[in-house]
Amino acid sequence: MVNKERNKVMYVEAGKDFVDVLFSFLTLPLGTIARLVAEESNIEAVRFGSISSIYQSVTNLDEQCLWTNTCKEMLLKPRNSMVAYCRKMKLNIDNTEPMKHFVCGKWECVRKESGSLLSLFKNQKCSCGKVLNRELSLPPECLSFESGFVKETASFVISDDLYVMPNVFGTFVVDILKLSLVSKTPLTDFIFKKKYSELVIGQKVPM
Repeated sequence: MVNKERNKVMYVEAGKDFVDVLFSFLTLPLGTIARLVAEESNIEAVRFGSISSIYQSVTNLDEQCLWTNTCKEMLLKPRNSMVAYCRKMKLNIDNTEPMKHFVCGKWECVRKESGSLLSLFKNQKCSCGKVLNRELSLPPECLSFESGFVKETASFVISDDLYVMPNVFGTFVVDILKLSLVSKTPLTDFIFKKKYSELVIGQKVPM
């Protein structure tokens, strides 16, 4: 719905695919947002306030200042904890490497009763002094890949400020039908949510 006189979009109707993308914005780590908005797209790159400055400072920082060489990757390409919900979406803007799990290459560490260290990033240091470079293959039953965040059949209305509301147009039509029987201005009453204490055909009793 467009107001052509004001050259303004009033609202759009959208289904699951688009709303899933909007909701996935909330799962993105700050480092990922800073990296994505700095890239060229249909509009020019933008800065994410001071977060972009922090991101650039880590990019330029000598790795000798960091605890491990992996720390820079952890900060610049953080993993999305909701990756299971995002991977099957029609459009996933998070191009970070899929989440993996690494353990120590030393079998004694993997098999010890106290458990082994687990990392989402390769080459982190193990307590034994070696690095976590052995990728752990998880059984299928441990993997959960959901399809986005909203139901397949859901429909939504989205305002210009990206406020998302359920599209309950079917209910609206019933409401308009009721008001058409009791009001001479059913659309006005519907839009301004005028309430009635009772609905009687041919008679209205405003609250």
